Amino acid sequence: MFLDTCTISNGGCTPNAACSHDNTTDTIVCTCKTGYTNTGGACKVVCTDTCLIKNGGCAPNAGCSHDNTTNEVVCTCKTGYTNTGLAPNVVCTDACTIGNGACDPNAGCSHDNTSNAVVCTCKTGYTNTGVAPNVVCTDTCTISNGACGANASCSHDNTSNAVVCTCKTGYTNTGVAPNVVCTGTMTLAPSRMEVVIQTPDAHTTTQPMLWNADAKLVIPTLE
Repeated sequence: MFLDTCTISNGGCTPNAACSHDNTTDTIVCTCKTGYTNTGGACKVVCTDTCLIKNGGCAPNAGCSHDNTTNEVVCTCKTGYTNTGLAPNVVCTDACTIGNGACDPNAGCSHDNTSNAVVCTCKTGYTNTGVAPNVVCTDTCTISNGACGANASCSHDNTSNAVVCTCKTGYTNTGVAPNVVCTGTMTLAPSRMEVVIQTPDAHTTTQPMLWNADAKLVIPTLE
């Protein structure tokens, strides 16, 4: 009685290889299992994890792993990249170049220096009103008047879109740049009035007098 050589120490094949027989000669054939690649010669099969060989054929910006059931190679785009390929091909593209990385239209898309995750940052003239991790960019002028004072109007610079605070009519900027402090400049116009003075000889006379809000009331008399 002859025993199948493949049942004895896997026919001499490595643990990550399957043992079979040539259909014609019945000689032992070692074939690497799914997820492994032969890095040996024709006569000596050495099965190496495919992910260790040129990243398993995955793109440079993809990670190589194995399916939990079949052990097939699985290419997964790294953080900050999005798969733009058609299955089964995986093409990893910078996420910021696709729909602005899903950032708000008024936000810029960049990457975290450590994790390379997408970072959405509101552009100049906009303020984040979202709740982390969501970034919602709102016109800064619509939020507390853009931090301009109550006596200033909020607008945007035509070039940079930065917030510009401009004192309203009747107010003057007394702040030191870049701070805008709007101080009231309105004063009452001088008024003219007349007073009637009774003289010692029982005659009356009329004297003009100028006054304003900051002056003391002085009534001229006749000596």
